[in-house]
Amino acid sequence: MANEVASKDTVNVNRDDYDAMRDHINELEDKGTSNIYGTLNKPVNKTGWLWVAPEYFSRWRIFPRCFISMYIYLLYEVTVWFMALSEPNMAQAGLVSVVVGAGAAWFGLYVNSTSTNQDVVGNQPIQQQHGYGSASSSRKK
Repeated sequence: MANEVASKDTVNVNRDDYDAMRDHINELEDKGTSNIYGTLNKPVNKTGWLWVAPEYFSRWRIFPRCFISMYIYLLYEVTVWFMALSEPNMAQAGLVSVVVGAGAAWFGLYVNSTSTNQDVVGNQPIQQQHGYGSASSSRKK
C-alpha cells in the first residue's frame, strides 16, 4: 500500500480531520450562518440605492457616455501619434483608418441608443413640445 502512486484526483486526508470538516460544514448549513447563502437569500430593500441604481445608470446613459468619451480620447491620441510620424507607412495609415471608421459605428450606436422610461418622469408623462409652425402654435394673421 505504501508503494501506490496517488493520482491527480486523490487527496490524502486523515479520516478524523475529514469527519471534523464535514461536521463543521453541516453545522454551518443547519444554522444558516453561511455567508454566501445568507447574502444571496436576503431580499433587496426596494427603497435603497441598489434598487434604484440600475434605472439611473440607464436613464443617465452613463456607460454609453463613458465609452464615447474614451473613444474621443483614443482618436485624439492616435491622430497626434500619426501626425508625429516622419514617414507613415500603409500599416500605420490602415490603423488610423480603422480607428476613425470605428468612430462612425460608435457615434451611430450612441446617437441611436435611448434610455429607458424616457417618456415618464416622476409618474408624470412628459408633455409634447411643439415647434414653430405646428398646429398648437398658430400665429395670428
